[in-house]
Amino acid sequence: MSARWLTGAAALALSAPVLAQEATLEQLADRFEYALVAGDGRVLPRAEGFRYTENGNALKIWDGMWRTLSAVSGTDPALYPRAEALDYRVEIVDGDEIVRLVETDENMVQGVMVLRLKADDGQLTEAEVLPVREEFSGARGGTITLLQPSLPVTLDGAKVGAADPLFSGTVARPASRKQLADIADAYFEAILAGRVNKLRFAPDCLRRDNGQPVTNVVGAPLLDPAKPDFRPFALGCATQIESGYYSHIRQVRGRRYFVDPARGLVLALAQMDQPGTVLSFATAGFGQIDYPGPRGPVATGGQQFEGRILNNMISPLTINGAWLFRIEDGAIRRIDAFYRGAPYGWQSGW
Repeated sequence: MSARWLTGAAALALSAPVLAQEATLEQLADRFEYALVAGDGRVLPRAEGFRYTENGNALKIWDGMWRTLSAVSGTDPALYPRAEALDYRVEIVDGDEIVRLVETDENMVQGVMVLRLKADDGQLTEAEVLPVREEFSGARGGTITLLQPSLPVTLDGAKVGAADPLFSGTVARPASRKQLADIADAYFEAILAGRVNKLRFAPDCLRRDNGQPVTNVVGAPLLDPAKPDFRPFALGCATQIESGYYSHIRQVRGRRYFVDPARGLVLALAQMDQPGTVLSFATAGFGQIDYPGPRGPVATGGQQFEGRILNNMISPLTINGAWLFRIEDGAIRRIDAFYRGAPYGWQSGW
């Protein structure tokens, strides 16, 4: 047995929440996080048939991140010092399931982990983890950047910060679970249609992707060098959709919704397919806009910029991740998306 496992077991004994026979989902999730960081899942109360997936693949409970995770936001920095620099944490309890977005440190590579747990009578029946990690090509190293198309916005741990306070506050007039889930679903339908239709956004709506603002950004980067005045990240939540920017997304699969009506929150897990067949789109006032990607000897092909490989929106790719919505009075006010690229057609494993 490794020294890390021995140390982890001791840490669990000292710091994990004490579980009653009927542990709450929050207690089980806390215990799971400490076990994951310690690299020792044997201490967890697991039901017969318990299943663990990571990146959509079924793994043993001591493989994958169980061997690499250094710290999670909210864990004791006295035991895991790197936890002190981690801030992001949002949780939704929905029936017999709990989902969390928590910032992580994994061998000095920062990220945000999507964690979903399901329990029955205090026993874990399902555990699903999706790690969204930094993707750099320099000395800090990336995890998959060189093996697949690079996304327009990849995660940079230094830019994640704490969750927007709106995600923790209650709403004045809570909507029903179905109403909130329907609004989140309508968002994905709007992405596919390029029209918001009856979907409503608050006047101050903001969207962040992998910790970085992607709406209403002053000095936003351009998309097509031939059209320097079109900058999709400078647009608002509704106008960005209606600009046609998301035309490269042709399918949103595996949609699952977890809802907290009191806070107006919906966390959606989904896969977005970019088949690579849409090379450009038309937008009002600017004409035809070319997506960036490998087109031969052009400015965006294969070059480096600030240590990253430039983004590629015209090759087959599936975007696998979580979209967190704050909805007030039927209008979307905040969107935080954390996702990573995967081979085209990737499945969630559930």
